[in-house]
Amino acid sequence: MMFHTPPLPQDGQGALSHDILAVLGIEPSWVMRAEPMAGGYSEARLWRLRLRFPLNAAGRGAGYGARRVVKVIKPLAGWLGAATKDKHIREVALWPTGIFGDLPACIATGVERWVFTPTSGPAPSAAEEEKYDRVGILFMRDMQAYLMRDPLRTPPGSLSPFLLMLLDNLAHLHARFWEDPRLREGTPAGALLTPPRAALLLLSPQVIADRLALGDRNPYLPLAQRGWEAFFRLAPPAEAEILQAVLADPTPWLAAIAALPHTLIHGDVWGPNIGLLAPTHGAPHTGKRLLLLDWALTAAAPAPYDPLWLCGAWHSLSPVRLLAAYRARLIRHLAARDIVLSQKQWRGLVDAAYLRTALVSGEAFGRAAEDAPAGSLRKQAVARLHWWAQRGALAARRLLPGVIK
Repeated sequence: MMFHTPPLPQDGQGALSHDILAVLGIEPSWVMRAEPMAGGYSEARLWRLRLRFPLNAAGRGAGYGARRVVKVIKPLAGWLGAATKDKHIREVALWPTGIFGDLPACIATGVERWVFTPTSGPAPSAAEEEKYDRVGILFMRDMQAYLMRDPLRTPPGSLSPFLLMLLDNLAHLHARFWEDPRLREGTPAGALLTPPRAALLLLSPQVIADRLALGDRNPYLPLAQRGWEAFFRLAPPAEAEILQAVLADPTPWLAAIAALPHTLIHGDVWGPNIGLLAPTHGAPHTGKRLLLLDWALTAAAPAPYDPLWLCGAWHSLSPVRLLAAYRARLIRHLAARDIVLSQKQWRGLVDAAYLRTALVSGEAFGRAAEDAPAGSLRKQAVARLHWWAQRGALAARRLLPGVIK
């Protein structure tokens, strides 16, 4: 008999379905409390559970308590799922490929179990897959205690010990999957990853406008639209023209980026998805582990995409110093695998990441400049916007030398 998931509650509200508990092997009597949680930009449905598991298979005994989170994701869920063509629910579908199981010990996800529904019945043919209405479910440890207390605030100091740890663990992740053949197009994992075009233009003005035209009411979308209007109004005209040319037809730049070394990136490294865990039990020499939640935007892409993503939310970070610290760590982790990163390769990777950050986070820089109070703070925000527009345009020119003047 096919498993049918009942209609999911909207906006994270409502009771957790008994059917979802059943497919996870959880008896309703074990649930002491279930609280809906906000789903964030992904618009997934999340619940925090307080459980009391029985001590024996017969369900008897005092049992033991545990806190867990259930995340339920539908195909193409929300504007982010649609923008990244996530019909397979990559955050769940990548688990059986073994990619997530091969993450280095310094990276944690909190996931204990994953499952798809329907749980039985024939697999869909390629022609039917678009209409295959399955739901992905992640069963995770409750990591709230390990997350950043104020995730939208830039960590203090230009390069704090926390940031250096974060960069080192990201470099370790990227070195592990450097040019990994499992990430190539046509492979089981490669077919699930965020497409290169979507990774480059994730939050572009056209993506935002298309979702608004479809009647999407996500409150972020009009804010992003306003941010892009401010960005192109305030950016130097020559640089704005170059960036708009890339947005209009990114094909040649995507070809240039495709020729660079690629690795597995998280794709959404920012405060709300970041946590810090103790070293692995029995292996204290590995150091603190980086908790990375929400792998819905994971992709095969240039490694610096991840560290520069931090600058899109933590605006006061110096991208130059950040990349210098990251590069030193990436070189060291690659050397442990006898891989040499040339100056030419690094320059190409950095240009790709600067271009991508300008095309994705430009709206955030625009909003920050427009919303800053008059005076020195606004001057700083406008100067930052100018810097990113100029650096993004320079990257566009350097990726296609002789084409863009």
